[in-house]
Amino acid sequence: MTTVRGLAAVLAVAALTFTVPTTSQACVTTTQSAPAVDLSATPPGWVPVALGDAQVSVPQDFPVVYSGPTSLCRSASPSGPGGLLVDTPLGETVHCLAERHATMVYWSSVPHPSSVAFEHIQKKSILLNGVRVHRILTAVTYAGYYAPFLGVEVIGQGPLANRILATLTLSPRAVALASGSAPAVPSDWKTVTFQGLALAAPAWWPVTRTLYNYGIDTPCASSPGVSFFDDGVGGGEVVLSTDRSLAAFPCGVWVNPGPVYPGDGVEVDAGSRALSEFAVESLHLAFSKRCDVLHGLTACSATTPAYSILVLKVTVPGRHAPLYVSIGLAGNGMVARTILYSLRAASQSEALGSLSGTFVAVGGVASGSPRPLPGQVTAENAAGHKFTVTVGKSGRFVLSLLAGVYRLTGRSPMFSVNGVAGTCAADQPVRVKAGKTTLGVEVVCPLK
Repeated sequence: MTTVRGLAAVLAVAALTFTVPTTSQACVTTTQSAPAVDLSATPPGWVPVALGDAQVSVPQDFPVVYSGPTSLCRSASPSGPGGLLVDTPLGETVHCLAERHATMVYWSSVPHPSSVAFEHIQKKSILLNGVRVHRILTAVTYAGYYAPFLGVEVIGQGPLANRILATLTLSPRAVALASGSAPAVPSDWKTVTFQGLALAAPAWWPVTRTLYNYGIDTPCASSPGVSFFDDGVGGGEVVLSTDRSLAAFPCGVWVNPGPVYPGDGVEVDAGSRALSEFAVESLHLAFSKRCDVLHGLTACSATTPAYSILVLKVTVPGRHAPLYVSIGLAGNGMVARTILYSLRAASQSEALGSLSGTFVAVGGVASGSPRPLPGQVTAENAAGHKFTVTVGKSGRFVLSLLAGVYRLTGRSPMFSVNGVAGTCAADQPVRVKAGKTTLGVEVVCPLK
């Protein structure tokens, strides 16, 4: 799948991607007794919306608002579809919203039951989709649930309210952060290393190595930090950023008022700009004082935002600054849990090396010195993994790769054979050594 973030990375100059010829969906299982997301609680065509360790689901065209109810109140239509307000203060807007929209649901994190005067919480609890809840009986048109162990409350009114309330269940975050043993990494996953950190991810996820900071969600999203883009198709990708520059996107006035389908994925930001860029997106991260030790690393999870992306501040031995790891929370949460528990310090044998070279044309009518070509250069190792880098007009390229032997090929729009793009290559395989840079590699297109 080509994701929005993947497309953005292509638009950014000199992005490095890893591709494999499969689109299988990640599947992780465990025998450990752990919390479970009731996937059947989400009706077909609906989208789960997470808040901390809980989630509810709404129709895919149902507006979801994280920043406040003002826009819904300004709606001129008295019979709008409604909306889901996530952790927004109600105040005097309750009556406005109830009058203008058919269905309104208020989804809040609360350490104790709401103090709204007209609420009454039943003492006897019930089990709803695996979650112990208390019914909230309110005014004639309102009803809801309070889940004390999850610290959430959801109330609603209107024709769709009861159906939405009935979808309350655990979120993937609850599974990812639950205590217990680590799940086994599937045999068809790969290991990715970056800045001294190693992690596991499905082998078919593309890997982008970039100097740009893309933020931690869908570019141009109206509510940053909510979810990686997925659209329900089961994709995923790995973004490894040195975080030297903020990526700019031509967003225009694009706004998606509906819910964003939670997606899998992982992003690692290594630069000093990470926190400042989060702040630009109005994401004021607060990290838990209780941190986990994973294979020699220290990982502190963010308590806010707590939607469908888990942000971690990871301390790697030997690094003076932390890495910020963002993991998509989707499905039953086991993919995220597996990635989380795979985090470790990269061993010496897994450290990256690099190679620097030029992509050139040789021969032809204008014989003489090699002439630089634009295009793409691909390095392929013995396992069949391919790393591709975009090459500009200068013909120069740099590839950061795991230690090993690679065969280099290239393609350029300036080189074709009988109208078909020709394949260019280095004259012999190239060995990349950990911590070293191999210089002077030439990928040649022979012109007759």
